Amino acid sequence: MFEFLFKRQGGKSAASGAKPEARPAAKASAAAVGSAKPGSGKSGNAAPAHDAHAARAALADARERQTERLKQLGADEAAAVEFLLQSEFSELRLAAAELVHGREHLERVPTAMRNVDRRVAKLVQGRLDAIRHHDAELRRGQEALDQARTLLADTLLTPNHVAELDRKWSVIRAPELAPEFDAVRAQLGHRLESQVALQRAMIDRLAVLRQLDTSGLDAAALAARLDALQQEQAAALVDPGHASLPRALVAEFATEHARLTASLATIEQDQAALAAREAALAAWEAQPPAELTHDTLRKEWQRLPALPSNAAGRALQ
Repeated sequence: MFEFLFKRQGGKSAASGAKPEARPAAKASAAAVGSAKPGSGKSGNAAPAHDAHAARAALADARERQTERLKQLGADEAAAVEFLLQSEFSELRLAAAELVHGREHLERVPTAMRNVDRRVAKLVQGRLDAIRHHDAELRRGQEALDQARTLLADTLLTPNHVAELDRKWSVIRAPELAPEFDAVRAQLGHRLESQVALQRAMIDRLAVLRQLDTSGLDAAALAARLDALQQEQAAALVDPGHASLPRALVAEFATEHARLTASLATIEQDQAALAAREAALAAWEAQPPAELTHDTLRKEWQRLPALPSNAAGRALQ
């Protein structure tokens, strides 16, 4: 009747006995794991160290090969661009970028390097901006040069137009066009000087023409002077810069010259009258006073040509 007590005690010992047998196995497994860690640490550290050394050696070799390749690029900008786009070394990419100057080659770089190498992208973009700015200056310089040639071809050249051209060119930086522009500008300057000289000569010629009326020249001398002035005026009117002559002065010269030319006949008549009266006076002075009577002298004096109304005529009267 007490058998159930022994059975339960046996069951407990059997159940409790399974656990002591499992613990040594767990300890052995833990010991195995513990003993495996030191051994596996030594072999694991040795392999990465060897791999890192090999990687460094391969990297150094690649750098050396690319450095040698960079030295051989010379002035080949296309090859320099290919090199910097493929190289994994930033300092070598920058050195290759220094060799690139042509616009068509530079334009391949910024997009590819924008998120890869900011130094290369900045260098190349700066050169592209400089090229675009220079191209814009060349366009403005060409426009100024075309304007200068247009002014040179114009019939009438004004100082204001040349001054405006000079102001425009002063802010343009296009040294390639400077020799050609300077040559055209020199021609413009020469034309302006010629026009000024032509205008001054016109003013002086008109002043001389105005003074002829009171110069006291005889008809022959006056005719010769009028002819010389007319020849000078005719040459001025066919000069390349004749369009710069003031129209009012040209018209006044023509009017005054025509008036003086028309007066030549009157001057000849006046001079003949003066000569006749002077001859009569000289003849009377040569005669004895007893032979001269007042009535005779008065009648002969009245028969002579009329005296001119100028100062010479008034003096004889």
